[in-house]
Amino acid sequence: MHSTIAQYLPLDRPLIIFDLETTGLTPGEDKIIEIAYEKILPSGEIVSFCQRINPGKPISPDASYINGIYDKDVVDAPSFAKLSYELWSTFEGADVGGFNITGFDLPFLKGEFASVGKNFDFTSKKILDAKILYHKIEARDMFSPRNLSAAYKLYCGKDHIAAHTGAGDVRATVEILEKQLEKYPEFRNWDYLADLHGNKKLLESAKTEHAPLADVKPFGTLF
Repeated sequence: MHSTIAQYLPLDRPLIIFDLETTGLTPGEDKIIEIAYEKILPSGEIVSFCQRINPGKPISPDASYINGIYDKDVVDAPSFAKLSYELWSTFEGADVGGFNITGFDLPFLKGEFASVGKNFDFTSKKILDAKILYHKIEARDMFSPRNLSAAYKLYCGKDHIAAHTGAGDVRATVEILEKQLEKYPEFRNWDYLADLHGNKKLLESAKTEHAPLADVKPFGTLF
């Protein structure tokens, strides 16, 4: 499998598009229970990965309702500590992307690495957040969410039938990013992207706007 992202953006090292499922919404307090990613190599080739993680604490009922993962599903899974060396080696030499990773996934991953004594300084990485791009370019509709499913429908013309699974969300995000980069040439410049990802107003918009919990079907994150 290959991605067209590498055709639009120069990649001097792998770009990891990733998604986390967690026990709740608070970094440093809640824990990761699943990590999925597609590592896009400079050639465009994709290496996929998905792994359940035992958080060492109960998964809240609200989280299980959203992501469809229960305590029984992770009881035999490895801990983050056991996976930490492999994950650190993977992320250390790569840039990162996803959907709302600036407001959710990156802080969570930083917190988990801190628990094993590692400082995951993602500010030194190039970041490609599809939600930031979405909120930058598309007009806001106060009556409609601008979440992953909405972005997938807008850019790809398809319903996100695999919504709220780690691997499904990652695949949708890669497709969204490919369409955004194809449609908007201004997004093909890393310096321009860095300015967007440092825009406080845009970051706050992407961080806080999501579909109400009551409208979310089972099996997935709010984002």
